Amino acid sequence: MTYTASRNQQELRSRANAQIERLNLPTDVELADIVERVALATGRQIEIEPVGDRDWENVTGLVLLTPDSAKILVRKSDPRWYQFHTVLHELSHVVFGHAGCATLPLKHPGRHHVRAGQTVLARGIVTPDFEADLDFNDPELVKEAEAEKLSQMLSRLVLRPRHGRDEAVFG
Repeated sequence: MTYTASRNQQELRSRANAQIERLNLPTDVELADIVERVALATGRQIEIEPVGDRDWENVTGLVLLTPDSAKILVRKSDPRWYQFHTVLHELSHVVFGHAGCATLPLKHPGRHHVRAGQTVLARGIVTPDFEADLDFNDPELVKEAEAEKLSQMLSRLVLRPRHGRDEAVFG
């Protein structure tokens, strides 16, 4: 399947919903389930590795793609909840079939992990408000918006209340 960028907000949401359906996630989904389903859907072995130091200030995560693998590097100094979101964002790039992005600075130490034949997708700390401020003529921003939208939807599935009646007491 050849990737084409979403042309508008409605198409972006529709494509993110289609990816959720494609993954066929269980009701009580956990991060491990999402990783497993992305691997099945894409035919890639998925590996997640916390890395980094002060040189990773502007890039919070990246994914190194080969035809049969996706290695996700997340900034180990981030809180676990943010690492969780970064992993979902990078997995979303993999699910959408994004072919690369221009987020990673040329002199970033993450480049030391890149090997011949890999594609690099990176998540930076500065992103536009994709819901209100997206230029659909910029394919790089659209890739980021697609990954961000899908990662938010996946987060809601994992972090949703699991015991509705019990949690109702909290409002």
